[in-house]
Amino acid sequence: MEHQAAIARSAEAIRLHSGHNILIESGAEPVIDRLARRDRPVPAAPPELWAWTFVVKDMIDVAGLRTTRGSALYGGQEALTTAPCVELLERAGALLVGKANQHEFAWGVTSENPHWGDVRNPRHGHLAPGGSSGGTAAALAAGIARIGLGTDTGGSVRIPAACCGVVGLRPRVGALPAEGVAPLAPMFDVVGPMATSVADCARVWRVLGGQAVEPPSSLSGLVVGVAEGCAQAGEFADLGATVREIALPYEILAPYWTIVGAQARRTHEATYPRNAADYSAGVRRKLEDAAGIGHREYRRAVERLSALRAGFSAEMSGLDVLITPTLGGPAPRAGCDEAAVRGEVGRLTAVVSALGLPALAAGDLQVVGRSEADVLRAGLCWEARGGAIPVPR
Repeated sequence: MEHQAAIARSAEAIRLHSGHNILIESGAEPVIDRLARRDRPVPAAPPELWAWTFVVKDMIDVAGLRTTRGSALYGGQEALTTAPCVELLERAGALLVGKANQHEFAWGVTSENPHWGDVRNPRHGHLAPGGSSGGTAAALAAGIARIGLGTDTGGSVRIPAACCGVVGLRPRVGALPAEGVAPLAPMFDVVGPMATSVADCARVWRVLGGQAVEPPSSLSGLVVGVAEGCAQAGEFADLGATVREIALPYEILAPYWTIVGAQARRTHEATYPRNAADYSAGVRRKLEDAAGIGHREYRRAVERLSALRAGFSAEMSGLDVLITPTLGGPAPRAGCDEAAVRGEVGRLTAVVSALGLPALAAGDLQVVGRSEADVLRAGLCWEARGGAIPVPR
């Protein structure tokens, strides 16, 4: 039976990587028990993701399991309901393996976690797995699950995809339901699928977004913008695309971070500073940095963000997609000071989040476009013609 084989593979991978702090649950036994209870006969027409194993970041509710948000404050009780994004995968036949560890409150680029243990990178042991969806990316890289769900505010799906050598899609805000997903900064928060290939990511998107995307035979006729000296520019040209350099609007980061900080501070107003001792030092610093952002400064930031989005939209009018590296600098090293690296590591993903555009990360390649279908089609064509997931720098 496909289900039993999938369960056995997940259980063995969990045992092999038991010291990597990838899942919130410890050990393979609770996973095996839960999956076994969900086993069922093969239907005459198996659904889209039949017997595909998956994990979900622990910002996302699953009935009967706790949602810790990677923190010491939450997870005392089981969730009563399951987030719609998880239900869609389960209805398509996928098997939930468990809840993936993460950076505390989904706010950081390393997934080093003082409460649940630092997530370790199963492919590149000297590197952090990226954050904040580091446990989801690590689970895929370790073979614990075939696909996963992460959340992405400023790069939290794409940075781990780059660090662990997997694939992640950031959809547009509102493209997938946010119910049952803990917030960080709601203006930019999204749920995003992750996989070990663009093809699998597209299959998951078909289930989540209801949109089938097929790989074109070439990129002939497409104009591809290239930013930050993206190493894959030549490969896209070989696929028939016309490539041209374009500059990213880094000035958008100032209003973006003001909005993120202000919204995150409000997200945590019931527990911070009242329960400040239960927060890690890193998240406390971020919340303190956001203190004092009032209505006027916030509104100015929103207006500035809107104007910069409109300006870049005009610049992008002649482009079909844009490619950049995923990481703004070298991948973060295991044990690094997250505060010292997060600005550089996340600058390219944060710009895209600020612009409100969807993006696909295939390792250290980021494909940005106007729609999820645009970036998936370009990524599928690149992958089908031999594009290899770039290793982290």
